[in-house]
Amino acid sequence: MSDSLRPPPGLVKFAVDRPGLSVAAARLHNVRVVPSTDEFAAYERELFAEIRRKHTLEGLAENRIIRSFRDLYWSFGMDPTKLRVSSEALARRVLRGENLWRINNVVDVINLASAYHLLPISLVDEQRMRGGLVVRTANRGEIFTRIGGKTMTCRGREIVVADDERIVCFGYATHDSHHTRVTEDSTDILVLVYGTPEVRAGEMSDAVGITLDMIRRWVDCKTSSPRIYSIPQ
Repeated sequence: MSDSLRPPPGLVKFAVDRPGLSVAAARLHNVRVVPSTDEFAAYERELFAEIRRKHTLEGLAENRIIRSFRDLYWSFGMDPTKLRVSSEALARRVLRGENLWRINNVVDVINLASAYHLLPISLVDEQRMRGGLVVRTANRGEIFTRIGGKTMTCRGREIVVADDERIVCFGYATHDSHHTRVTEDSTDILVLVYGTPEVRAGEMSDAVGITLDMIRRWVDCKTSSPRIYSIPQ
């Protein structure tokens, strides 16, 4: 890992009053975005089996980490049974015996890591990002375009992550932005791992470390040391 690539101290700021929220960020540089390999698919099946040994579909909603994200969403007027945190949605697919989507090597690794750790993870193409990032509430009537092009009109209460121009992640996190999504042309990518006050520092550190190990194994790129941003408790 390269400290020279490490995200700067002020990259992620918070404009919400939720002590204990945290975001871990790491940078990927000189990324080669390609389809995932058959070898990755075999590795993915191994982790699917481990996820199914650890969790059940019926018990997932009461998992401490999942419960904490659900509670966070409720506090921002968002129904987490209808607008699921991405990590819960991914884990539910695995526990139903389904496969995860095939997008590209970067997205596929991140989806697998998110389902494994139960922590939502965003990807942002840094070349399309403008300025820094702020965790804030959406503005009433603000338009967000999710991956795939579908637009959403914000009610003005939702928690979002935005750069200087637009929302890059709706929720904390449910949908990444179509504008800053990872494509085959992406070369510099920001990885964001989200934590609630109930996510322990060791859990966050382990999740980020394992996720970066997975990226180094399956993605041709340079990785930075991570940095964790948080609201003091």
